[in-house]
Amino acid sequence: MTTRPDPFAPTLAPPPPAILIGILLAVYLLAGLTGHAPWRGDDGRFFGPILGMVRDGHWLVPHLAGEPFLDFGPLYYWIAASLATALGAILPLHDAARLASGLLTAIALLLTADAARRLHGERTHAPAMLMLIASLGLVVHAHETQPILAVMAAQAITFWGMAVAMKHANKGALIAGLGVGLACLANGLNALLMTAPLLLLLPSMAARVIGAVAATGIAGLWLVPLAASAPEALTEWWAISLASSMPHAGKFSDTAELFGLLGWFIWPMWPIAGWALWRERRHLGSRAWRIICTGAVLALLVTSLTGTLRPASFLPLLLPIALIAAAGVTTLRRGAANAFDWFGGMTFAAFALLLWIAWSALAFHWPPGLGRHFAKVTPAFTLDSLLWPAVLGFGLCAVWTWLVATTKRSPYRGAQNSALGMTMLWCLAVILLQPWFDYSKSHDPAVMSLREALKDQPAGCLSGLGLSQSQLVSLDYRAGIRPHPIADKTCPLLLITGTEVRDMGEPLWRYERGGGSRKEVLSLYPRGE
Repeated sequence: MTTRPDPFAPTLAPPPPAILIGILLAVYLLAGLTGHAPWRGDDGRFFGPILGMVRDGHWLVPHLAGEPFLDFGPLYYWIAASLATALGAILPLHDAARLASGLLTAIALLLTADAARRLHGERTHAPAMLMLIASLGLVVHAHETQPILAVMAAQAITFWGMAVAMKHANKGALIAGLGVGLACLANGLNALLMTAPLLLLLPSMAARVIGAVAATGIAGLWLVPLAASAPEALTEWWAISLASSMPHAGKFSDTAELFGLLGWFIWPMWPIAGWALWRERRHLGSRAWRIICTGAVLALLVTSLTGTLRPASFLPLLLPIALIAAAGVTTLRRGAANAFDWFGGMTFAAFALLLWIAWSALAFHWPPGLGRHFAKVTPAFTLDSLLWPAVLGFGLCAVWTWLVATTKRSPYRGAQNSALGMTMLWCLAVILLQPWFDYSKSHDPAVMSLREALKDQPAGCLSGLGLSQSQLVSLDYRAGIRPHPIADKTCPLLLITGTEVRDMGEPLWRYERGGGSRKEVLSLYPRGE
């Protein structure tokens, strides 16, 4: 146990009941996870390899719209495809697949909380869970088709194994090795750099050997069959994995943007983590703190120096920061604890008010300026129902207000109310704005219209120009269309995205929707000689 009593800290009350945290976690994960088509961006793009496994049987080499897709390892796709296969008769295929995100997020949160308990003591189990739920960076990605969540789950298994090894070296080493092997299957070298060095902190050479053997065995479950059946795919995957793990100068030129992203992405954990590190500064050499700090440094270096500057890439940084912050929640001075609670409550109340204003602009075109903006980017959108979203939204806000007002004062209150606030905010966004997001981010209307238009055209293939990966997945999923490369001149039709089309004549079919940055334009032309 690394957390120490503080004479200036408030008297420690019992943590929130496990049943309350369990209900909170279930509501947080399940709200908005299903009930909408694959959206443009990551949600649609990463559904492609899952579709390839379920429909085409590409379980060994992930494929997107018929072509190998090796940006990530197969772990997330395997889990999502298995759920889609098992639950496809009950749920739409994309919804069943997206349940993998909820499952992996739950694994990551539960194991991180138990790792905090084993590393710091019983007081830190609830804070670790609550701080992760409250984090701004997790909520959207936990509800989309996102393979980096498999990296988080593998990372959590590794931390948990390292914590178990504090008392049971060989058992913990086996678990940690399992986590490292799964990290390799989740995202190759990039994930290995964040997890494998932790095995060096195991308490004995025998434990390190056990961990390394376990990691190698798990990784070999995919790499060995891949090398035997598709060596060219293994070579391509390794090249992509190596390239994505190399530091590059572009990250150094975006320092201000990087720190700005980290500032909000890890909020509200990083101030509490900073306090915990300061308070425990004389004890950072202990085994527990060496494990946590090493994991945090590895995750920070890998996410900050490699890859692209996109929020999802920083998901693996959340778990070690939560392990640090968990040690600080219950030791905050009384004034700091009250400020944390008050600021969290005011922040989530302000964001909830903004959501209501956005809904009002959609429903009643008030305020006028925001209403005109929505009319510009989604001119044909109308809300199907006004009564039930309003009733459910007001009821949700009333319940949240009551829970915050009746929460007993304790060191856990700030973390608990922040987690409640984030859950309320996410559920409110789902209730009020999910129809608008589904309308503006789904490719389904365009694909359905194209499918109808092609019925009047002679049978044959079509080529694609400028199509995004999420568009390719939607075409494959909804219409069974896989556009050929533009170089294939045997196809009689050409599908082009965007408005910059010259010397093509009148299109056979054209689809336009939205406006501004959200404008979507697809055109179908006869292929010239």
